[in-house]
Amino acid sequence: MIQLTELQSMRDELQRAIFSGTRRVQFTDRAVEYNSVDDMRKALADINSAIAKTSGTASSSFSLAMHSRD
Repeated sequence: MIQLTELQSMRDELQRAIFSGTRRVQFTDRAVEYNSVDDMRKALADINSAIAKTSGTASSSFSLAMHSRD
């Protein structure tokens, strides 16, 4: 499993690339070139999810249904 600090570093580099308009990101041991900003945003969402899961702050989702007999 990837360490939290590595995930945070990956997130930071990806955010820098998105904000600067660059599609190529250099991580510690490899470079990744994304096809689009949308692909980068999807990768960023995945990284953020992994950070939340690793740090124990992942939110659980649920649905609440209310019924009435009026």
